[in-house]
Amino acid sequence: MIYANAWVVTMDDAGTEHERGWLRVEDGLVAEVGAGDPPQGEAQDLRGAVVTPGLVNTHHHLWQNLTRARSQESNLFGWLTELYPTWAALDEEMEYAAARCGLAELALSGCTTVFDHHYVFPRGVSGLVEAEVRAARELGVRIVASRGSMDLGVSDGGLPPDDLVEELDAIVADTERLHAELHE
Repeated sequence: MIYANAWVVTMDDAGTEHERGWLRVEDGLVAEVGAGDPPQGEAQDLRGAVVTPGLVNTHHHLWQNLTRARSQESNLFGWLTELYPTWAALDEEMEYAAARCGLAELALSGCTTVFDHHYVFPRGVSGLVEAEVRAARELGVRIVASRGSMDLGVSDGGLPPDDLVEELDAIVADTERLHAELHE
């Protein structure tokens, strides 16, 4: 499909802008851009639109959408210590809902790729990273899902409650599992 009559901003080496340009999309990807009249063929008119590459969010915690209105006046450590007990109740369904919400908001703001740092893994709960990936696939947003961890609990001088702390061997094993199952 060719889209024409838009202000097209390309991200080539020169950072070219075309006041009246076109772009050709093949299999959901931009295959070609140009200035002036589009090549012959069926074209969709985007007169008045600005077409830019998708934005990339390089640091996100999608599960935090569930609690973003809580503890707003706290400093970082106060906020974390107040919310860790709440996040300890996180399950796959909650993670999926939070991811769908966060990813939809990102997409609506022009973000097409997100790097999510998920590091809260309540004991006995599985499928959290997989829920994020499933939500991203359903919405058509690219995700780089990072499996973080916490191995220093409050009893050893850390911030998170001890029931959110993981053993290093379990962290490594789960990271390897996720890489094998989800890495593209």
